[in-house]
Amino acid sequence: MRNVFAGLVAALVSICRYGTLAAFSVLIGVVAIQVLGRIPGFPSPSWTEEVARFALVYLVAFSCGLAVLRSELVNVDLFITPLPPAARRFVERIVDVIMIVFSLAILPGAWDYVAGSLGERARSLDVPMIAIYVVTLIIPASLAFFSLARFLGFGQTPPASHGELV
Repeated sequence: MRNVFAGLVAALVSICRYGTLAAFSVLIGVVAIQVLGRIPGFPSPSWTEEVARFALVYLVAFSCGLAVLRSELVNVDLFITPLPPAARRFVERIVDVIMIVFSLAILPGAWDYVAGSLGERARSLDVPMIAIYVVTLIIPASLAFFSLARFLGFGQTPPASHGELV
């Protein structure tokens, strides 16, 4: 069972990494079009503002779970860092449980929000807004899943610069 869950974690980590990369690439491309649009004679379509906002939202959606898994999302280093390792792990597990409960608690509201957006369309792109509002489901589901993974010991080691004190 542990190997199956490890495979699921690895698959979702890959999806989130590629999703983050895709969203960031779209954001870079759209912002480049906006910057070049300031040059006289270069077109700056109105849809770039909306696509930039959507890409930013998807960037957050795909990367927040990865940040949880690497213990980089939210941390009160001034409180956690001075603790002995056993106490630090205990506090981190409490935080994982709180994240799981909170994320699962907001999932029904996120579902209602997405369901209520059926039929809406983006103003300048004329695409269904459900493609954007589904992010409100991705974020809490991702936070709950990756918090559970971290709680079960699948957390990844943060980079070397993580937790440095000055």
